[in-house]
Amino acid sequence: MTVAVAKKRVRAAELRVLAVTQRRMAEGYRRQGTHPIYPGQDLVCAGKASEVEALASRNEAEANLLEAEAEG
Repeated sequence: MTVAVAKKRVRAAELRVLAVTQRRMAEGYRRQGTHPIYPGQDLVCAGKASEVEALASRNEAEANLLEAEAEG
């Protein structure tokens, strides 16, 4: 394994960890949306959950790409 391949695998792992964290954040937003403390917070939380979930998906896709390049 070359250094470049190892670096791609490390970066892919970092992105996967980030994606897990983002998915946990999204779940927190969804949970808070079920118990809003001000009018409209449920909509705000739903939007934030969707945004963070999309970021997690992008990071997982980038991790997949890096792993595919590393296997290359």
